[in-house]
Amino acid sequence: MSLPSNPLPEPGESLLHPSVAEEPRLQPELVPMEPVPRPRFPAWSWWDALAVLGFTLFVVFVLSMVALFIARHIPELRHVPLADLATDARVVVGAQAAAYPLVLVFMFFVVRGKTRERFGQAICWNWPAIYGPAFFVGGTVLAIAVESMSRFLPIPKTLPMDRYFHDAPSAYLLAAFGLTLAPLMEELFFRGLLYPLLRRTFNLTTAIMLTAAAFAAIHGAQLGYAWGPILSIFVVGVALTIVRVRTNSVAASFLTHCGYNFALFAALWIASDHFRHLEKVAG
Repeated sequence: MSLPSNPLPEPGESLLHPSVAEEPRLQPELVPMEPVPRPRFPAWSWWDALAVLGFTLFVVFVLSMVALFIARHIPELRHVPLADLATDARVVVGAQAAAYPLVLVFMFFVVRGKTRERFGQAICWNWPAIYGPAFFVGGTVLAIAVESMSRFLPIPKTLPMDRYFHDAPSAYLLAAFGLTLAPLMEELFFRGLLYPLLRRTFNLTTAIMLTAAAFAAIHGAQLGYAWGPILSIFVVGVALTIVRVRTNSVAASFLTHCGYNFALFAALWIASDHFRHLEKVAG
């Protein structure tokens, strides 16, 4: 039996036809990928922030009028002067407590209409997990420091906000509001919506200062526009914004804000004998 005329190829030699084997393999052409454009931060604009602010003022005003109307039809409040009703904690807190959830929903749709991110992610809520209590304690320390500083400032003996503390129920109602909805909405707006816009427009220091100035401005009426208390609240605004910047977390500044308010109400609670003698501290 004779061997075939064409022996098997050597190892590594192609079994294909020589013309096919010698043809070089085609390499896929590498196309450079274009970098994905980074989404603009923040996604919202100044007009969006102004829309939230305008909606807040409108809703608070309308619901305040509704609350006054309801109060006038309550038998025990029917003969109370309108000026006194306007400073009644039940009317003021009731109107704002009803308004703020509507503002939060409006803010949610404004932000979600500008980005595909979740609301919390878009505004950098970023809950600080196990470090949350530390920020709350930091807020109480901030309150002690600011109150110590304010001793060297010309603080009026009475402030317009003192008129809201009529009695113990009013004080407890204000404390509950000041530890929940009030700091939440203020942090969402000032550190969540406003600060990113200022940071995009100005340098870091200017953005922090302007955020704190706006924060102090909304408290001006409550403080009688006295420069001493306003300076104190401006310092608080600077501290809260720095917390937001350093942690990239609005939740952290919210917890610090809650700790600050808690320290103030706790001091008032102690000084007024559990809110039973508010005349001792409220001029």
